[in-house]
Amino acid sequence: MTAKTDKDISILIGRKEYLEVGYDLDGNQRMGSWEIKEILDLSLQPARETEERFMAEMPEGTKRADVEVRVTMFPSPKEEIIVHRVIKRIHFGVEE
Repeated sequence: MTAKTDKDISILIGRKEYLEVGYDLDGNQRMGSWEIKEILDLSLQPARETEERFMAEMPEGTKRADVEVRVTMFPSPKEEIIVHRVIKRIHFGVEE
């Protein structure tokens, strides 16, 4: 999640990662899913919704910011797919 202020300042607000446990850095499966479920599950399952909350301090005098949230998937270590992207404009105080 990032924000870009009206003064063109980019701010990293936060990041949440869901991991598929049982794979090494090269993407090779080291444990079966039945073994992993016995330990933990850090993946985001298909059609499952989750809510995350992040807080950030904007620079003094900021009147508005465009907040961008991206959900990405990495099918391989060098490939990124944007699954969902939303940008919302947030206003602080009174607009002139």
